[in-house]
Amino acid sequence: MAKLKYAVHAYAWTGSWSNKMLGLIDRATDLGFDYIEIPLMEIELIDPQGIRERLEKVGAGVVTSTACSKENDITADEEETRARGVEYLKKCVKATAEMGAKIFSGVTYSAIGRRIDGMPDEGYWEKSARGLKQVARFAQELGVTVGIEPINRYETFLINTCDQGLKLKDMIDEPNIAIHLDAYHMNIEEDDFYEPTKRAAPHLCHFHLSESHRGIPGTGTVDWGAIYQALSEAKYTGVVGLESFVEVSEAMRAATCIWRPLAPSSDELLSEGLKYLKGLEARYYGVHWRTRKGWKKN
Repeated sequence: MAKLKYAVHAYAWTGSWSNKMLGLIDRATDLGFDYIEIPLMEIELIDPQGIRERLEKVGAGVVTSTACSKENDITADEEETRARGVEYLKKCVKATAEMGAKIFSGVTYSAIGRRIDGMPDEGYWEKSARGLKQVARFAQELGVTVGIEPINRYETFLINTCDQGLKLKDMIDEPNIAIHLDAYHMNIEEDDFYEPTKRAAPHLCHFHLSESHRGIPGTGTVDWGAIYQALSEAKYTGVVGLESFVEVSEAMRAATCIWRPLAPSSDELLSEGLKYLKGLEARYYGVHWRTRKGWKKN
């Protein structure tokens, strides 16, 4: 029996979520996924009740995510922008709760793509922690966990590694702040996959199981065995998911930097990837465990 809950990001098929995309919930479950991940960047287009009704109809779960922009950056120099960022994140939390979800995550701590002059000083960390503390306290009242997703150096100046995510979590110091890892970004920023996954595991709310080139898992350079070993040793049974892009809209192409087909179709990438990942789960969560010297029975 599967122990992990597998999600698929709606960006596999669309660059913009609205009620026109509700059929993707059915599509996700048809492909064998337990959850769908819905992006909240365009929060004004989100209909939580419509989403909730469709989820209940097909028996699917949901998590949500965002990537903050310069207009709602809680590390901005301007107080007005920081305040707008906190309110935006609270709206995301409220929508998350209303659709029946418990996890809201992503690049919640600063504007994605922002570049600064020089190394970030503690002021950026403190502004991010202050803003997210307000959001976390609001989210506690609604039963929502707020995640921090480290991403690569080309997309943020602030949180690139698991350890940096854990540092920010400690600074916020609220019980519903968690870590959201992504293998694609780890492949760029981490020294290995096992140790960061093991350190994050007690604090994980989500894990994007994205290949090094964002194609089908198992066809790139990510050490999937190390990730699944660490997750199984930590007895992690939460949400993991695929965030890959094939059917990329022109509006999203520059953001995702997908300039070649990564699979014949999104459905093939997702079905093949899910099959591969569930095979790893059966291996690492099943009758064997790996040591440095090889394989042994439990």
